[in-house]
Amino acid sequence: MKPNAGIQTLAALFSVIFLSTGIFMEAGCSPSKIKKATKMVARDLKSSNKGLKRKVGVIPFENKSVFTDQKLEELLQHIVIETIEKICPDILLTKPGDADYPAFLAEPKRLASGSLDNFALAKEAKQFGLNSVITGSLISITGNQEERGILLWKDMRHMIQVHLAAEVFDMETAAKLLDEGFMDEIEVDETTFDLIKEKKLQGISELTDALTKRATDIGEKITDIICEHPCRGYVVSIIGEKIILSSGENIGMKVGDILEVYSCNNIIEGTNGEKFCIPGFKTGEIKITEVYPEKAEAVIVSGKTAGTGSAVKTKK
Repeated sequence: MKPNAGIQTLAALFSVIFLSTGIFMEAGCSPSKIKKATKMVARDLKSSNKGLKRKVGVIPFENKSVFTDQKLEELLQHIVIETIEKICPDILLTKPGDADYPAFLAEPKRLASGSLDNFALAKEAKQFGLNSVITGSLISITGNQEERGILLWKDMRHMIQVHLAAEVFDMETAAKLLDEGFMDEIEVDETTFDLIKEKKLQGISELTDALTKRATDIGEKITDIICEHPCRGYVVSIIGEKIILSSGENIGMKVGDILEVYSCNNIIEGTNGEKFCIPGFKTGEIKITEVYPEKAEAVIVSGKTAGTGSAVKTKK
């Protein structure tokens, strides 16, 4: 009796899987490398130019550790930005050092609690055409000694713990897309341990390597999130029948593009003073009539706009 077509197809599929796995292993690719390569392919598919490009702002990273004179936050910020740009060069980053870097990112408003005023940030970011905003911080670098081993084979180990944090804010809703801590623990010799306890970090390669590795991890995690997050533009003003958008050629808008408009008028307040915008329903469609480097003009083709602050996205 001949096997049916379904069984033959399944057998062929398994053959391809095993053959592919064998090729990867023969080439020296570990399962972790295969997983990383798969994630890179997924990122490429998500970030491919199927619509508008994403414009992302970077708030200067903070150093909350006792080593505030070491400028370690600049190292972290540089590596995170470099990682994002390497993985997804189509993302438009507005970062410290840019000629047109806006004041609201350089010195963002804060709530009484000391945390970022997410709603004020989103309100200003929409005027600048930002899809999301990212930031990070070095929380602490601490030393710890502990005994490891069994019975007579116990010895003292000198460990350094590095604690970092990262945040990603969605500018349409002002909600956080990421709020995560990243820990790393490295073993160092006693001399290096004593230097760190004395707040002397110069020339300690193990610490620099650990910070670089974790900052790269953070950059990859942030890239995954901002590539997954849908791209949005925003209505910044309405003059008669003319609708002004806060983005233009820079994100790929073209004359004739049809965009869907969504309201964002429902505001809720959190327990710590944060405010959030709940995305509303589609209110209408607009057509791009003029495009400039960082602005665009449009007119209504159906329905209506929901006023300034409304989000727009490419029509499917």
